[in-house]
Amino acid sequence: MSEVECPGLPASWFNAWLAAVGTTVLVPELRLSWTTGADTRAVLSAAGNSDIVGLLAAAWPTSERISDLPIAENWRGGRTIAPNVPLPAFRERAAASRGHNDAWALTSTYTDLHVEEADGRDEIVARSRLAPAAPGPVGPIHRRLTRVLGRVDEPLVQLKATLEGRARRVSANGLGFDIARITATGDASDKMVDPALEVLSFFGMALLPIRGAGIRRRANERAWVPRARQRLWFRHPDDSRRLRLMWPAWSDPLTAQGIDAMLDVWDPARSAEGHRFGIHVGWRAVEFSGQGKDTTYGIGSEAL
Repeated sequence: MSEVECPGLPASWFNAWLAAVGTTVLVPELRLSWTTGADTRAVLSAAGNSDIVGLLAAAWPTSERISDLPIAENWRGGRTIAPNVPLPAFRERAAASRGHNDAWALTSTYTDLHVEEADGRDEIVARSRLAPAAPGPVGPIHRRLTRVLGRVDEPLVQLKATLEGRARRVSANGLGFDIARITATGDASDKMVDPALEVLSFFGMALLPIRGAGIRRRANERAWVPRARQRLWFRHPDDSRRLRLMWPAWSDPLTAQGIDAMLDVWDPARSAEGHRFGIHVGWRAVEFSGQGKDTTYGIGSEAL
């Protein structure tokens, strides 16, 4: 068994947690566990004398794979789906992407199980909070992903640096939810991200589908209706109408399929039961949102 402890992927940093999960999506034979103690880090393992970083580099997505994701703004001659996705466009895209190896990219980003009506316009499907709106040239999540992929020139070298916690950050917005990319809130300082980590984080979204309650929210409706909900978003203990992101760390080495099954049954409200699944700690999100015209968004954390 080969094993690599990753100081660059602490579980308390949501983007790093998601990136660690993403490694198991890119390389199905990889297993992920987490160290115990104050500094909970990812541990990647594989059978035999595998070169774990080499496996990741060999599986690194090509620009052709990313350009063919079903969340691309323009895809295979169909309707445009950015920034907001009209219901007919989503249904067309969902039908066309059936059987696609990365069909999960669509169902982890949008869902037609919650639809917002708008006066005089198409009904709009719900969007993941991990695909936050970004006006102007920053663009929707697929455009942002394409940019950060282009900043990974040497996958083997950069992945090794990312796992070891010594990656060089570049000026970019990344996927748009990493709290660590925000260098200052009082001026227009550039946002800085680790591009390899951002790409891995995107693939971690494969295990976080978004669903809804089959509700159509009518235009100008004032009554509260349940929002679309992505995996890992749980009812807030102080207000059942609010959702809060929470995520766990576990000690047993799990493949992507094992992580998928474990996340299906984990409930942070029943923390004592988590030990049955090897879960030893968890975190909840502390979210940052800009004020006024500032649409900056970031996900921080605090321990459960």
